[in-house]
Amino acid sequence: MILATRKSHLSVTLLNALACSVVFLGVAPATTASEMPRQLAAEAKKAYRAEQKILADYSTATEATALLAYARLLARGRIANDHNPVRVADIDAAIAVYRSLLAAGDAKINAKVTAGLAELLLRKGGAANEGEAQALRAALHPAEPATQAPPGADAQTQDLATDGEAALRDKMSKGSLDAAFELLLLLNRQNSPEADTLRSQLVLMANLSALDSDSAVIRLAGRYASSFDAQQHPDVLKSLLALAAGYGNDSAVAIIEKNRGVLFSILGKDELRHLMWELVDGGSSRAAELIALDLVDENVYGFDEADSKWAVSMLEEARSYRANYLIAKLYYQGIYVEKDLARATAAMDRMVDGAAEAGQERLVVADRFARINLSDSLIAKYALPIYLDIWKGGESSVIGRLARIVVSAEKAGYYATSAAMPIPPEQLVAELSSAYDAGDLSVGLILGDTFREGRLVKAESARAHSIYEGLKQQYADSPEMQLKLREALAKLVRQDLEVTLNYSPYYAEVRELAGQHNLWAMKEYGVLLAKGAPQFEADPEAGFTLLLNALSQGYFTAGPDAAELALSTGSADKLKRLADVYANFDPRILTPESNVQLAKIDFALKQFDQAEVLLDTPEMLELPTGRFLLVQVRRAAGKLDAAEAHRQMKDVVVSFKGDDATLLGFVQQLTQEDGLSEDFAEPILVRLAQLADRRDVNAIIAAFKLRQKWPSSQALNFRKVVGWCNILAERGQGGPLTRVAVNVNPKVVGDESFRYLIDTVEGALPHLPTNGNLRMFLARQYLNGQYRPKDFTKADQLTKQAAELGNEEALNSIATNYYFGQDVEMDRDRAEALYRDLAFMGSNRSALALARNYSKGPSSRVYESRAFAYYIKAALNGSVTAMTEMGRSYLAGAGAVQNEQKGVAWLEKAAELGNTDAMIQLYYYHFIKNPTNQNPEAERWLNALVAAEVPDMILRKAVLLYGRDKDANKDEIFALLDHAEELGSQFARRLKNSYVKEARAGVSK
Repeated sequence: MILATRKSHLSVTLLNALACSVVFLGVAPATTASEMPRQLAAEAKKAYRAEQKILADYSTATEATALLAYARLLARGRIANDHNPVRVADIDAAIAVYRSLLAAGDAKINAKVTAGLAELLLRKGGAANEGEAQALRAALHPAEPATQAPPGADAQTQDLATDGEAALRDKMSKGSLDAAFELLLLLNRQNSPEADTLRSQLVLMANLSALDSDSAVIRLAGRYASSFDAQQHPDVLKSLLALAAGYGNDSAVAIIEKNRGVLFSILGKDELRHLMWELVDGGSSRAAELIALDLVDENVYGFDEADSKWAVSMLEEARSYRANYLIAKLYYQGIYVEKDLARATAAMDRMVDGAAEAGQERLVVADRFARINLSDSLIAKYALPIYLDIWKGGESSVIGRLARIVVSAEKAGYYATSAAMPIPPEQLVAELSSAYDAGDLSVGLILGDTFREGRLVKAESARAHSIYEGLKQQYADSPEMQLKLREALAKLVRQDLEVTLNYSPYYAEVRELAGQHNLWAMKEYGVLLAKGAPQFEADPEAGFTLLLNALSQGYFTAGPDAAELALSTGSADKLKRLADVYANFDPRILTPESNVQLAKIDFALKQFDQAEVLLDTPEMLELPTGRFLLVQVRRAAGKLDAAEAHRQMKDVVVSFKGDDATLLGFVQQLTQEDGLSEDFAEPILVRLAQLADRRDVNAIIAAFKLRQKWPSSQALNFRKVVGWCNILAERGQGGPLTRVAVNVNPKVVGDESFRYLIDTVEGALPHLPTNGNLRMFLARQYLNGQYRPKDFTKADQLTKQAAELGNEEALNSIATNYYFGQDVEMDRDRAEALYRDLAFMGSNRSALALARNYSKGPSSRVYESRAFAYYIKAALNGSVTAMTEMGRSYLAGAGAVQNEQKGVAWLEKAAELGNTDAMIQLYYYHFIKNPTNQNPEAERWLNALVAAEVPDMILRKAVLLYGRDKDANKDEIFALLDHAEELGSQFARRLKNSYVKEARAGVSK
């Protein structure tokens, strides 16, 4: 696009160039944020139309030069569409055209064809392609010397560096930009006045080369950017970078990335941003990626959020492979966008599915993806297959990355057995050992850690020690690696410390490492000082100080230890020091907004006076956040009663005119207060409804929850909530409607409103093709037959769709079908594999299914232990049923050592959460120990079961009272029996009649 404009003004450029000492194609003034996408879309429309005409001409071309141009266009990429400037390369098609030209054997273009084909084969990657590329290059330069150029320089540049002035002038006269640059460096060293003239000639030559799309311009821009001359002549640097950017070559982006710090100081961020816009205008997907990454990384270039989001959408639209990483990170972590796990995982799936065709790009994306803050299971699922494929293709250098993922996933319990691992543990360790023995030092630390920890293979402390010591020798010149290796050796000593009793040397080493600011050692030594240890005298104050120092340097692992120590001592001084470290700034130089954050810390630490001092100033009272927090502080300090505090907070909410997120926070905090009447709350809920009307997702979720608290609210009637959710669903955002469907109580909202919800869900499904939860919700309605006619076929269809979309409930249903052979051939291995995968993803239902299956297996300790393992996994994940089973397992000694204390503790935990099975188990546990009607512990749980309306236990309570004193307890006995009968107990009527007959006959039982 920019290139065409330059060509049309070539004559003017040349005339100006000959008349001036220096020629610059000036960079346009920086455009304000978010204007560029609109401008680029307009440019893309014109360029796309022009390119379509060119492609039509190429389709009928037979001349070799035209076909060569066509191949280059395919390799560079076609413009995505009439509003998206990003170019989409078709490497396979370009390779096919190059091969046809190579077969034709046109001597005039043979060298260009060979070089172009070799470059594309390298881009495609793979051992076979790389081998062919090397052969092509060898054929192209058969007499080329074997000496290797230093990094960042090609052979031609290396030769030029040794040329004399005359040879450089000769090569420059033949059009060599590299020679012109070397001559400029030479004249600068000689302090020759001719350097200024040569510099202008260099820029002119670069302009002419750019018209022919010569890659030498990009190489020149890169070399010039790192030269001292660029710092003295920023306008020349700006012009060369603009020329390099105009063609949209991704290599020009590498110049910006490599020299970012220097370019910031010379040109500034505004100019760099404009250069990247020019690169995007030229079709560079890598430049678009940098703009997009500015959103999720550190905003180093200062791109506007809207611009970064636009770049993400253009990359996604162009089906850029690298865009998958960006989309996964954005929507998985909820960075500047609403969390959308379905969209994130869809991008992850595309990343894996497209890896085979992505060539060298896949390694870049896999590396970035592995650095996202994901669960070990997700990294193992998505990044690991790419590394595996690269490794199996002969690229042994990725074995270290591969091993780190496998080890982390294994530690997290992702693999049920070693057989489930993608590489057998022994083979993985053998591959690491081979790579290390072959000189790959990058795998040394993980190999040593593997032998130290003994997770994949048997622990070998001696071998781990040998590896660490070997690495110390290899990295003798790297102080950073020396510290890491000393840390690893110290950990090796620590794990055997109770056996070796070699305390003093260990303490000395940790102390010395801490003195050298090794953060692990600072934390370790801080804990030793704080708590003491064998042969080590405690110094809590020094330990706390060291923990704070580690925390202040970003080692957040030290935070919990510091907090534990501060809270255990109850020291206000320690709490304040901890708060100061977290605050990290002097309040006197902070903005009002930052002082609000400091006041929040004081409030959490119950330092109410200090918080009030920070907040009670004219400047702070201008902030609604300051006024709202001040009310909370004064109420907590006893200076305001609840009613007055509520009134003042309500005033802030009703009059608030700031950002929606802050308003929503106020609403949520105030509506959590007890004692608010519906009339009092209604104006607050009106503000919430205003947020929901603006399609604020969190406001919609809050509105639904609060409607259940105040069901008569006109501001938040149920149909409005469902309507808000439907608006979002029609735009592809199914999360809110899903939450409504999952959390709704039909009895509370009423049949008519619930049917309205079902109708809304059914109408929204076409807009939400990846939402398994709503499909499962609708499937349940067709199964139950209460609000929809029973339709097992439709329910089954919806369940299968939900399962294909990864819905946990649907997958559990499918697994159960396989386990019992319902509607499918019985396949229990497949069922258990599904259960196992779901359990590792956190499904309590699947963990319980596995546990129950194992508990029904052969009567062996192995099966009991497996059942116990899955019970404890589900229990720790919050399953009340699993907690009950944990209690039974401990009481019976099934899968674990018998421990009545632990068993009762688990049962009591489940009972406190309302599980009646646990209450029954506790009742019988205490009753068996004392089978009389005077057993307070047993009766405590019997009373709980009566309150929970368990009919059989209501009868048991009646029998207990009858045996204790039938006359004194007569009224209560018959009330219990009547209630049990109301709950459906047939035996209650019979027992009541029996008692009545006994009473009439005067018979005492």
